[in-house]
Amino acid sequence: MGMAASQARYLGLTARKTNVEYEGQQVNQARTALANQSANTFNELLALEVPTAPSTQDYTTLQYSYEDGANSEVITSMTELSDDPNYNYLVTHYHYSDVFTGVQNTKPNPQVNLGTKAVQNSMTNVTYDDQNDTYTVDNQPVTAYDPLNTEQKEMFDRISQEYPDLAKEDVSNIFTYTDANDVMHFTTRTDLENAVANPPVAGANEYHVVNETPTYVGNCELKAYDANDPELKAAYEEICKQFPDSAFANAPQDEIYTYEYQGRTYFACEEDLRDAAISAPDISKPTENQNSLTQYYAENIKTKIERQEKAFIDVDENGRPYSIRYENSTATLSLNTETITDEDAYNDAMNQYNYDMQVYEKALADINAKTEQIQEQDRTLELRLRQLDTEQEALQTEMEAVQKVIEKNIESTFKTFE
Repeated sequence: MGMAASQARYLGLTARKTNVEYEGQQVNQARTALANQSANTFNELLALEVPTAPSTQDYTTLQYSYEDGANSEVITSMTELSDDPNYNYLVTHYHYSDVFTGVQNTKPNPQVNLGTKAVQNSMTNVTYDDQNDTYTVDNQPVTAYDPLNTEQKEMFDRISQEYPDLAKEDVSNIFTYTDANDVMHFTTRTDLENAVANPPVAGANEYHVVNETPTYVGNCELKAYDANDPELKAAYEEICKQFPDSAFANAPQDEIYTYEYQGRTYFACEEDLRDAAISAPDISKPTENQNSLTQYYAENIKTKIERQEKAFIDVDENGRPYSIRYENSTATLSLNTETITDEDAYNDAMNQYNYDMQVYEKALADINAKTEQIQEQDRTLELRLRQLDTEQEALQTEMEAVQKVIEKNIESTFKTFE
């Protein structure tokens, strides 16, 4: 019975030792995998490139400039000439100057209003019958204004709201006529006389009311373009020159409107204004969510003026240019030498460097954290391996002891003679 127990004990110890050895192999394999991860992490570290801070020298150039009496010119390039006996360089230079320029832009949701508006126009085709002391405009008879006529008075009062000087005229000096489109017009005897005496003439005006005409852009009142205003005329002509194919440039002048917004005079044509006014998706809210309005303005804009000319450049003993004379001038101009640093480009490079450094430091921190985690796992596995090694030694010792007991049991049981 003792021998059987010893054999069972020995078999149990053998099984435990086998398990310990197997677990030890698993731990070693896990440490090998961690070693591979550590090698990969080290390769990632080697692949990192440390960002290099930009140097101001990389963004610094030598610049030549001069004063020609009118502008400060800057030279951007000097190409040496070899086949011209009079000039040794082809020079590109520039200066900045204010240039009166037409500008086109769009105004989102312009809130264009259509309404009734009194307008003033110059009369044409005016005739006078001195025998009957009567006038005609476009072959329509002119009659004296009758303030007792309700229709005439309502229309006259409506026009006088926008042209109060007309209301100051003596009633006997006011005349009216109705054109072929049944639109009522008002004028004065003075305007009629001017139109007959010198057609067409500024001051030979008539007044009438136009329905469904653009009246406002937002809170800005639209006014008819006045070609007699020299500033407006210059702006209008510049805009037309800049955008000759636009609806604005091809619109009649009496369909051009202006309005003031934040100290600037804007132009727009009636076609564009109407297109915006009727574009609202909800007809109950005609000034909301309109399409963009194409508008124009003209003003002095600082513009780079660049030219390329042949020149003769004198250089000193160090090869540095000190004077210049262009082919179209007899004046010799002194050159100024300046060291110019492109601050904007340098700042952009520094910002990129700071960003790259943050990315680098983040990647480095990630690698260090990953390495620390691998090392911690390896230390845990190493400790477990030592525990298994100790356990294996204990099992081996116990197995040897059990083996001796088994040998003694065999000897005492089966050995009969010495």
